[in-house]
Amino acid sequence: MSRLEKVKGETVSKAILFLTAEPPWPLDQGDKIRNYHLLRSLAKRHRVTLVTFVSDREVGQWLPSLEPLCRSIQMVKLNRKTMILNVLQLPHLPVTVAARASRRMSFLLQNLTRQEKFDLVMACQLKMAGYLNCCSIPQKVLDLTDVSSVYRARLNQVVKGWPKIFSLLELVRLSYWEPVYARAADLVLLASPADAGVLQQQIKIPVRVIPNGVDTEYFRPLADVSKPALLFFGHLRYPPNADGIVYFCHNILPEIKKAVPDVRLDIAGKEPPPEVKALVADEAVNLLGYVPDLRPHLARTAVVICPVRAGAGTRLKILESLASGRPVVSTSVGCEGLLVEPGRHLEVADDPGAFARKVIDLLTNPAKRVSLAHNGRLLVESRYSWEAIGEQLNTVMEDVF
Repeated sequence: MSRLEKVKGETVSKAILFLTAEPPWPLDQGDKIRNYHLLRSLAKRHRVTLVTFVSDREVGQWLPSLEPLCRSIQMVKLNRKTMILNVLQLPHLPVTVAARASRRMSFLLQNLTRQEKFDLVMACQLKMAGYLNCCSIPQKVLDLTDVSSVYRARLNQVVKGWPKIFSLLELVRLSYWEPVYARAADLVLLASPADAGVLQQQIKIPVRVIPNGVDTEYFRPLADVSKPALLFFGHLRYPPNADGIVYFCHNILPEIKKAVPDVRLDIAGKEPPPEVKALVADEAVNLLGYVPDLRPHLARTAVVICPVRAGAGTRLKILESLASGRPVVSTSVGCEGLLVEPGRHLEVADDPGAFARKVIDLLTNPAKRVSLAHNGRLLVESRYSWEAIGEQLNTVMEDVF
């Protein structure tokens, strides 16, 4: 069947196989958040079977949240030790792909697609791209989310020492393998128009943009805060996040403290590396670690910062901040791919002095904070709610198939 069938204007329910590298719950990481909401959007119209890797200890934590969305859930166990051995045994593959090489997963998908009829398979992120070829299914979708080679090239500009050698080798692997995996699909999805443009130059199959979104009911507008409180949040093991907050504390925060001596910075996120933990030597910095609910911390924050210098795709942290009515100061990399207008929806600066001045201006200008908060909320309501993005996803798939 070349296109999704319609009866009286309604899309016929399809059997979809949805592949993830980890269960998309809890919603504590960018890929999990995106995968969960795309899964939920597809489940409203179609019959979805989720196939995912799991660790030994986590099943009871997420199964009740995902079972109502899925016709069935199939799991393959994969522990950290096996992932490390995989990387050592498959040095020619990108690390994120090699770590999840699994005969059990391959056999499961081969048997499952022989025994049951599926209309479409969707693999989430590069981590699962290699499994598309295991599926005897006519329509294949790869949601890369971002172009990993772009992320790695930018990371190479900020990493130093021996990690840079590893990073350069990984860039070589990604530059070769990413287009190879993408060509196994009939449709590739990306979160950013910039990334889509990069990949479309390398492959001939359709590439479409499905942006990241935000739950606008969960993140509601908050009252303005006059206290000079800053917030940075994100998964701190993710190198661009760790680099960004270290860069901010070393190069930008000292300038802000000169103008606003009582400024305070909260850092929220799990798995902080040693260089992030060391930032608390500054009495203005408070490391919160993992927080299950960001909203109380956003409620106490005057300005959210996003000083990332590397990465690709789009930043969920910015969308969540805008939805909460929080003014944001970001680098241009941090807000890349979002339809934001500097000075209207958020502030943008790329050098330390300019970034510091933008933060100082917002901390001392309540009217500007309120204006940005109002415009940012309107933007996410109109463009970035997960409900609207779910409609985009279904429309794109109907157009292509």
